[in-house]
Amino acid sequence: MSRFLPWALVALCFVLGVASRSISDSFVVFVPALQGAFDASRSAVTVVYSFALLVGGTGAPIAGWILDRFGLRALTVTGMTAAALATASAAHATEIWHLYLGLGAVMGFAGASLSGVLSASLLGRWFPAHRLGVALAVAWSAAGVGAMVVLPAAQHMIAADGWRHAYTVFSLVSAAFVPLLLLLPWRQIARGAPGLAPVRAGGGKASGPTLGDAVRDWPFWALTLSFGLTSLGIFAIVPQAMVYLLERGLDGAYAARALAVAGFLTPLGMIGFSWLADRGGRRLAALLAYACSILGVGALALVRGPDDDLWLWLYVLLFGGSMGSRGPMISTLATLRYRGAHFGRIYGFISIGMGLGGFLGAWIGGLLHDWTDGYAAVLAFAAAALVLAAAALGAEAGERERLSR
Repeated sequence: MSRFLPWALVALCFVLGVASRSISDSFVVFVPALQGAFDASRSAVTVVYSFALLVGGTGAPIAGWILDRFGLRALTVTGMTAAALATASAAHATEIWHLYLGLGAVMGFAGASLSGVLSASLLGRWFPAHRLGVALAVAWSAAGVGAMVVLPAAQHMIAADGWRHAYTVFSLVSAAFVPLLLLLPWRQIARGAPGLAPVRAGGGKASGPTLGDAVRDWPFWALTLSFGLTSLGIFAIVPQAMVYLLERGLDGAYAARALAVAGFLTPLGMIGFSWLADRGGRRLAALLAYACSILGVGALALVRGPDDDLWLWLYVLLFGGSMGSRGPMISTLATLRYRGAHFGRIYGFISIGMGLGGFLGAWIGGLLHDWTDGYAAVLAFAAAALVLAAAALGAEAGERERLSR
């Protein structure tokens, strides 16, 4: 059993990620129906998703506290219950602010509970350093892989029976997980592999660095800045990519297919770059991933018309293939440095950078477009943020390589 348990836990993290993050990301399919149902503007509806991103990051310290104080069972059950309640409330919403509360705040907290904090803490107990990155990358890929199934399913249910029915189905699916989570052998799971998950030292004293220890050292801030600046750069572009391509004269269906391919490449890039990092090239993998994203931004800038296929597909390959790769890397580095009794809270505070960066990146990207009536400033801002993120993560990855020698 113990031989197969680590990868069974990877599968568990993957499924929970699909049931939280992928369902949350399906919101983009609901936007037209919600606009009509609530007679609301596009921005009034889409801010629901921005709010979910914000809460997904800022709620991570609370998720970490639940994990450290009450354990894995409490965190997973709380997160899945939140996902079920969020989608159920959306199905019965009568005012737009109901969506802000349910799909924004509650669903955002579900994502915080069932994604990064959970997978880093859980898998960090079972995988050694040379295998941890790939395991985390598989768990993180749930959002991209799950979207390939969840988005078409949501679109089909909306077209067939309406958006309220779709959210009701999502709520029932999430609720079905709760009794299953209650029955899992969490005591055995929490013990982890021998030597990897010290939770208590002799005499009952908690082991590992505390949050206070962490915030006094540069690595904590390097990882937090990496999360924040990466999200700034990525989300300054992603929400506007489709409109950018349409304004350059590309056919809508063709542009959508190109962006779908980028989404397909994202989980492959997560696993590929993490595999390279686990094989002893953490700094190389980090810098290579950022170089691909920055070059992808440059390729997008060179898409000036419908005939610029070369630059379009270079953007898809470089930006799409590297877009999600830093999350597993940052999680791996945080786990290796802070693994112990207080890891949940430490990682939760590091994750604030990701939520704030995603929220601010989308907002600042929109502002820069409105102020300049173009995209040059948006693309320059994204590239600058990614350069700074590369410096921070590259430094910490290099330090980890020195410590492991």
